[in-house]
Amino acid sequence: TVLDANEGDVERTMEMFMPVSPDKMEEHQKRPPSRAGEHPERPSSSSSKDIEELILWAASTDLDVQFQAARSFADLAITEEQRVRIVRAGGLQSLVCLLQSQKTEVQRCAVIAIANLALDDIIQGQLNEAGVLPPLIQLAFCQDDEMQGHVARALANMAFCHEKNETDIVALGGLEPLVSFISSPEHETRLEAVAALANLARNQNNQQKIVEIGALEPMMAAMKSSHEGNEEMIRQAARCLANVSLNPENQKHILDVGIIRALVAALRHKDEEVRRLAAMAAANIAVYEGNQVQMVTDGVLPPINDLLKSGNEAIELQAARCLAYLSQHEDNKVQIARDVGIAHFIQLARSRTQDVQILAATCLANLSSVRGVSASWG
Repeated sequence: TVLDANEGDVERTMEMFMPVSPDKMEEHQKRPPSRAGEHPERPSSSSSKDIEELILWAASTDLDVQFQAARSFADLAITEEQRVRIVRAGGLQSLVCLLQSQKTEVQRCAVIAIANLALDDIIQGQLNEAGVLPPLIQLAFCQDDEMQGHVARALANMAFCHEKNETDIVALGGLEPLVSFISSPEHETRLEAVAALANLARNQNNQQKIVEIGALEPMMAAMKSSHEGNEEMIRQAARCLANVSLNPENQKHILDVGIIRALVAALRHKDEEVRRLAAMAAANIAVYEGNQVQMVTDGVLPPINDLLKSGNEAIELQAARCLAYLSQHEDNKVQIARDVGIAHFIQLARSRTQDVQILAATCLANLSSVRGVSASWG
């Protein structure tokens, strides 16, 4: 057994396997491309020459010509091939200028173009180097609902697994408008804002700032108000929570705002990805001893127990992580042994993936101090 291999050393087992690899503790996601729509006067060819023509249009003092350029950049940037051509032709500097146009429609299309360009991992950084972030974040403070949604999408894509962008967006004041967008009357704006915050929360230096600026309360409100068929909002909120909960400084506030009860509902959601992300967040929160009893009191155990029997390996892994932490606390052990069942942990230790086997063995080791439990192992 695993414990035998570790000479019965429970702490050594936990150090080796708890938590599991970082990619199973945090989540990131880009947003899909957005469209500015077709326009009959934009160049139809995909050649670099036509992109160079758009760059000339972007430099025009005629606002209608600027609009043609911005709209065409947005449409072309939907495809991978055209993104590269736009960058090679020098189009990023043109977009920085278009962001500062005197016409809102021009600015809006420039933001859409940036959101689409930022889907490319390399172009993400090049956009920042070109100076896109300051005018982009400035536009986040405008009162145009449609603009706000596109800015949130652009920031979400630029923040995707790019450490410098994650740092710079926060340093330039991007958190404040994103948090305000969570309360927007527009569903898409709320969704993109939560997705952007979830991506920014990948950065350890941002996690506490996101909580301190007050993101959790409106995020939970958006999560609870999501109707049937709007699972994506709950996914993004659970993803953000999974990331910010990695920071120990956030743990007390997470309990104070009542997030555990919202998580319990998400753990029972019909959508598998919602359940997986909620279980990941629950496992991250359960790392900290001060949360463990309150989580059981707030009803985490029954849905986590159900997920442990889901048949979905990714979900079972997160449920097993959560239980491995919850079972460390003396006040939880009897209830876990009774409600989950020692026999089920033994079955998991024999029949699932190695990560789940290790976590199940760790649960058994934690529960072995309960009188009569070890005698029931067989």
